[in-house]
Amino acid sequence: MEKRYESDMTPKEKFQKEVRKIKAMSWPDRFAHIWAYYKPHMVVAAMIIGVCCLIGNIIYRSRFDTVLSIAILNCGAGDTEGMAEDFKDYMQDEDPYHEIAIDSGLYFTGDDNADYTSVMKLTTLIGASSLDVILATEGQFEHYQDEEAFISMDELLTEEQKEAYGDRVSEYGIRISDSEKLKEYGLNSGEDVYLAVFAYTKYEENAKAFISYINEGGES
Repeated sequence: MEKRYESDMTPKEKFQKEVRKIKAMSWPDRFAHIWAYYKPHMVVAAMIIGVCCLIGNIIYRSRFDTVLSIAILNCGAGDTEGMAEDFKDYMQDEDPYHEIAIDSGLYFTGDDNADYTSVMKLTTLIGASSLDVILATEGQFEHYQDEEAFISMDELLTEEQKEAYGDRVSEYGIRISDSEKLKEYGLNSGEDVYLAVFAYTKYEENAKAFISYINEGGES
């Protein structure tokens, strides 16, 4: 009779009966009962929530635009977020969806095995044309300079800038080893550092602004 009665119940009545049953249980029994009988439902619900969160995050992130991407090689763990915010203020860019990306997690020691991850990451970024500016030690700078990867400094700097920067300017880069900005944010490596801009960049004007920014208070 009970089974026939349950089969005749409406979904609402079945739900109310289940609630009464669960309320009569101890807390450990409640958790065990819910997990035993509703595990598939909980897994499906979790998957749906996860997919919704992923889609929401993709939609949210799609609103952002990286207007300059910078890699700083062999510089140590500095405050890249602080520098990015400071440079955005320097450009007077108040668009909340514009981002400056600064990656300081690339290290090269000369050991092929130890450098493998950084080599692959840097190669991928350059291959995807998603890196605009590089700050590198002399060896890395010369490697990509030989590959003709950079814009000429004659295209990026004014005559006044070239005169002010003096012999620090070469054909495709500028030595910025004593930059006060690098020191301020803990991103100086203690070696000669060169700044260069990749020829494929879509953000040449922002790259020019970064050159001026990074040289503020530097050597003259």
